[in-house]
Amino acid sequence: MAPATEQVFDKDYSKYGFHDKEEFVFKTEKGLSKEVVEQISKIKNEPEWMLKFRLKSLEEFYRRPMPQWGANLNTINFDDIYYYLRPTDRQGDSWEDVPEYIKNTFNKLGIPEAEQKFLGGVGAQYDSEFVYHKLREDLEKQGVVFLDMDGGLREYPEIVKKYFGTVIPYNDNKLAALNSAVWSGGSFVYIPAGVKVDLPLQAYFRINAQNMGQFERTLIIAEPGSSVHYIEGCFTKGAPINTIYGIKKIEDIKEGDIVLTHTGSYKRVYKTQKRKHNGLMCTIEYYGDTRQKIRITNGHPVLAVKRQKAEYKNTDWKPEWAEAGNLEKYDYVAMPIERTVISQNERFFSVKIGRGRHPSKVIQFKLETDKDFFRLVGYYMAEGSIIGEHYLTFTFNKNERKYLDDVKELLEKFFGKNPVEYKEYKNGISIVLCSTLAARLFKNEFGKGAKNKSLPKWFMLEDPEKQAEFIKGYWRGDGSFMNKKYSWGNKRMFRINTISETLAEQTRDLLLRLDIFASINVWNRKEPRNDSFAVYVGGSYLENFSNVVGYNINESSDGNLLLKQKLISYAEITEQYAFVPIKQIKKEIVKDIEVYNFSVTEDESYISHGIVVHNCTAPTYSSDSLHSAVVELIAMEGSRLQYTTIQNWSNNVYNLVTKRAFAYKNSTVFWVDGNLGSKITMKYPSVYLLGEGAKAEILSVAFAGKGQHQDAGGKILHFAPNTTSRITSKSVSKDGGRTTYRGLLHVAEGCKNVKSHVTCDALILDEKSASDTVPYMEINEKNVNIEHEATVGKIGEEQLFYLMSRGLSQDQAMTMIVSGFMEPFTKELPLEYAIELNRLIAMNMEGSVG
Repeated sequence: MAPATEQVFDKDYSKYGFHDKEEFVFKTEKGLSKEVVEQISKIKNEPEWMLKFRLKSLEEFYRRPMPQWGANLNTINFDDIYYYLRPTDRQGDSWEDVPEYIKNTFNKLGIPEAEQKFLGGVGAQYDSEFVYHKLREDLEKQGVVFLDMDGGLREYPEIVKKYFGTVIPYNDNKLAALNSAVWSGGSFVYIPAGVKVDLPLQAYFRINAQNMGQFERTLIIAEPGSSVHYIEGCFTKGAPINTIYGIKKIEDIKEGDIVLTHTGSYKRVYKTQKRKHNGLMCTIEYYGDTRQKIRITNGHPVLAVKRQKAEYKNTDWKPEWAEAGNLEKYDYVAMPIERTVISQNERFFSVKIGRGRHPSKVIQFKLETDKDFFRLVGYYMAEGSIIGEHYLTFTFNKNERKYLDDVKELLEKFFGKNPVEYKEYKNGISIVLCSTLAARLFKNEFGKGAKNKSLPKWFMLEDPEKQAEFIKGYWRGDGSFMNKKYSWGNKRMFRINTISETLAEQTRDLLLRLDIFASINVWNRKEPRNDSFAVYVGGSYLENFSNVVGYNINESSDGNLLLKQKLISYAEITEQYAFVPIKQIKKEIVKDIEVYNFSVTEDESYISHGIVVHNCTAPTYSSDSLHSAVVELIAMEGSRLQYTTIQNWSNNVYNLVTKRAFAYKNSTVFWVDGNLGSKITMKYPSVYLLGEGAKAEILSVAFAGKGQHQDAGGKILHFAPNTTSRITSKSVSKDGGRTTYRGLLHVAEGCKNVKSHVTCDALILDEKSASDTVPYMEINEKNVNIEHEATVGKIGEEQLFYLMSRGLSQDQAMTMIVSGFMEPFTKELPLEYAIELNRLIAMNMEGSVG
């Protein structure tokens, strides 16, 4: 294993395509019909007016033809879709209330715990229903309402009836009619007059089922003078990674390597990454290993357990994926325990034996690998050595006669020879077995020289009862028991010393298989001396260890009291993990740190520095899914409402959304809309400026890769004088992807002193890709100031040359240019989401060259 260094983790977004086993308490028949709509309304126990609204919307959907003016939607089969799936029979008020399999899904996406630090409220929708909703208590006391849309209808029926479908009526367009007929989930937000919600409210949406349609409905009402912001929602060089062949540095990990995951199994690496990181970084140290100092990006998921009470050890040990930035001092991180057992009573070994002037010959032989053999290996790790590949020697203190005799018997049992015992020298007695076969066997399997000793994989997976004998032999040679009194109290512990870092880690791992927690301390010593590592056991694990090594800790008077006391340990062992508390966690902003990461088949996790981390959204299926949402915003006089979306749907999703806001006198509406996924996106957030002094801004970005068409933009309609607006559209297309800006600026007659600016910028990264601009200007008043500009460009050779001459690769240079191109969008996001978007851009830019 590499020396302890500060390490950096990076969160990987290269595989959102996981999907979970479909588990639902209710699921409609596939296809759209009156009966399905009635069934949805009935299971939700909706009022009669909502059922009527749904049914007339269904008729409108049937009546209207499929729109032909944008991307090709004719391949959607509306009868091959499930319109309602209920994943749980109740919604969780706390994260613990959410069904385990749904929690696991959102854990993979890094969602749990986010609300504790950053968000005013958070909600999570899984297929058709919200499964989790939480609003901060201080906001709740101010009268803020943040519910799922179904909960809003149940608890605030009069408000919902007054505003529902008024901004986007059921007959607005064919897809809005479909949503109005089969809507389920979404958010209901109500901000009372004068209340300022400074922290964002956030919702997450997840399509899990194949051929699924998600039709959330969001209604946000900001009363006069209020404000709200609603959001939808790696390692540095040298990091040690646990592989099937031992520790490997992360920069040396290759596709096809087999690594240990959080499930305790070994899985194959299918993708590796390397990039520059800019943003927030956490430095984590944990109890139980003084070597480890982990620097990890703020959003990288770590398998952890939140501490229940500051003063007491937890009683609940259910781990969850938590973003590093949400972890705190004394929270617990998870160390995996390899519980696999592959045991053989006999095993074949082979060694090369020289024959003088003749070529060496490989000799195969069979040995019994029983408990005695494992104890002999323990003695070898502590007191054994090899001389000239022909002699196997052991040296013990003169007072350890019973251990020396034990080794003599074991050598005779396994190799059929009596070792030679030498006279005492400097209080030590040595025995030597003259056997080339034995010497080379121990060298090949267990290493030669104290620093290079280690255990083979088969040994690590053997029967724990045999491994207990190894611990016994190893401790007898290199171990001790301390029971010392200090001014602050007694210090009691078992200890094993070694200069082999690998062997220290393997000893700890074997003890975990025996349900004994051991810590590792390192003493860094000046060259030419080697660093020394101590594996020590204390607290509640003392008695178990004493039973393993056969040492009676009650022999002294102090020891008599030992087991009568209630000894405790900061660590906890479960079937899968050992949990250790975080010693400290620090945060800092970093720039241009080179980081590495990789993706792992199925589990998408790996072990570094001894703890479990995750690499990192609808799943990918061969058939398509439909996301058709309706979002209605109402900004009353003097209010401010911002709605932010960063969507990264899987490439099999049709993302067809209608979003519209009404802005009254002196109010402000700000749409921030990012689209980096889906097969086809058609989304044009709009604002109707209905009162004098109202302001609107739409900031839209789209990134289209292979097989994608991002048809996005914005619409602003001025129906009052002295109103202002701005539309900024940014798009990038690569690998044959296509982007379209589609926008409308309308100024009604009599709306004097209107000011509006429309900017459309497109960046095309290769010859296969395309970008279109389709702006509409309807100006019915002369006394206005309207500006419009549009550019379509490619990355210039001069730009690339300039950046590459300063040490960047062509891929890195192109990514930097694209990130700079997107800056007007990212600077409007909270820090966490700006970092998130930059990661998504970097992920989408991979492989842009060639």
